[in-house]
Formats: sequence, C-alpha cells, structure tokens
Amino acid sequence: KPLLKPKPVIKPQPPKPQPEAAKPAPTPAPAPVVPTPVVAPTPVAAPPAPAPVTPPSASAGYLKNPAPEYPSLAQRRGWEGTVLLRVHVLASGSPAEIQVQQSAGRQQLDEAAVAAVKRWSFVPAKQGTQPVDGWVTVPIDFKIR
Repeated sequence: KPLLKPKPVIKPQPPKPQPEAAKPAPTPAPAPVVPTPVVAPTPVAAPPAPAPVTPPSASAGYLKNPAPEYPSLAQRRGWEGTVLLRVHVLASGSPAEIQVQQSAGRQQLDEAAVAAVKRWSFVPAKQGTQPVDGWVTVPIDFKIR
C-alpha cells in the first residue's frame, strides 16, 4: 500500500491589519449656553429744549438813536430811498458788523445810513433771559420833507 503522506495542516493567517482611515477628530462638546441677562437701557433724560431766541431790536432804542444826516448833495438833487441794513448786534447791544442788504440806489444815502447805525445802541437778542449775539434788519428811510 502506498503510504499516504499526511497533508500539512495550513493554519489560517491572521488578517493583515488594514491601514486605518483617518478618523475624524473628536468633536468637542458644545459650550454650554449661558443666557445673558437682558438689561433694559437706562433712560437718559433728554437735554432741555433750548430757550427760544428773541431777535435783537433797534425799536426800543429809537428814541436814543439819532436819525442819519441827510447828505446835502442828495437833498439838493432830490434823492430819496430806503436802505436796508443787516446789523450784527453783540450781546452788549453794540453793532459789530453792518452790511447793506438793499441799497437805496445812491451810495451817499447808503453811507449815511451805515454811519448813523454805527453809533446806535440795540436791545440784544436773548436766549431765554441771557443776552446773545444776533442779526437784525434795520430799514433807514430818506425822504425829503
């Protein structure tokens, strides 16, 4: 009889380790949500409304403010007209700047009006009871009588 050789016993090999797929980094646990208290804004008092401004006036001082001299050349030639002056009145009541807003049409009349108003006193503008600088329009009429 032929001899039978025993078959070698083949042991199964353990499976080769597979390269691991990149594992996602562990997700940190979300930070706990801490409710922030809602604080209503503290109401801030609105600043008081500014006191109304009363414009300056020359009318209260017209008795003390002399009329401008009528230029003799203008009188001889019969020139008449109204000069509108824009006057910057200081808080003290003195005129600081005088501008011819509307001419009478004759330079001599305009200059006479400006010269007279330079010497005038005014009631200053007021904010509440406090005197402040302001502007006023002053008409000066030149009429031959």
